[in-house]
Amino acid sequence: MIRIKKTYRLLPPLLIRDIKERYAGSAMGILWAFLQPLLSILLYWLVFSLILKVRIQTDTGEIPFLAFLLSGLLPWFALQEGLLRGASSIVDKRHVIKKVMFPAELFPISSVISSFFYHGIGILIFMVAFFIWRGDIFIMQISFILILLAIQILLAVGLSLLFSSLTVYLRDIVQILGTAFQAIFYMSTILYPLTSVPEKLKSPVLLNPLTSLTEAYHNVILYNKPPAVEGMVYLSTVTVVVLISGIYLFRKLKKGFADVL
Repeated sequence: MIRIKKTYRLLPPLLIRDIKERYAGSAMGILWAFLQPLLSILLYWLVFSLILKVRIQTDTGEIPFLAFLLSGLLPWFALQEGLLRGASSIVDKRHVIKKVMFPAELFPISSVISSFFYHGIGILIFMVAFFIWRGDIFIMQISFILILLAIQILLAVGLSLLFSSLTVYLRDIVQILGTAFQAIFYMSTILYPLTSVPEKLKSPVLLNPLTSLTEAYHNVILYNKPPAVEGMVYLSTVTVVVLISGIYLFRKLKKGFADVL
């Protein structure tokens, strides 16, 4: 227990360094963390609300497509970037791992959390603007959003530990993930409501954990409803299995990192 506490005391400084390195050399520095998501949201608003004027029909009425899109897309950006950066984090930090006795698992964890910090600003900007536009917000929504973000981070950490340990031995993992993410993205309900999915495709879409996560965000943010119980049970089960598997595999393989790197 003491060793674990000492290990994870190194996480905050590593996380701060990771965030600083992202903006190192830029004149505006960390201000870009606010400007980039804000500009992206404005661009989506211009295209989908003012030009295309797309709207989504649901059981509770008509929803602006921009709100529907961003409530699933922004968390996806955080998850995708966290996983890709986490998967390559051990290889990227091989100069440290080969020379210094350092807890290697902190590198994928730091990559995930720093990505969530960066994209979390965009999520916050969107939610504040959406709730002001709608004119109400409830404690239940905030509570469920925090729970969903926590589950998403744990899922991303588990996958990052798993893939980062495998990438040391098989460098093609990152490229494979980039292709796989495209399929996972389009086979989820980020771009379309679940009601529009043909019956013959509903099973693979529902098997995608990203669908459960996205539907939960849609329910909480857009419809002011708690997430579906079956979706949360499935998502939580997948998260626990992935986290345990990622920790186990990382610990099993990290003994050979220095030799392979």
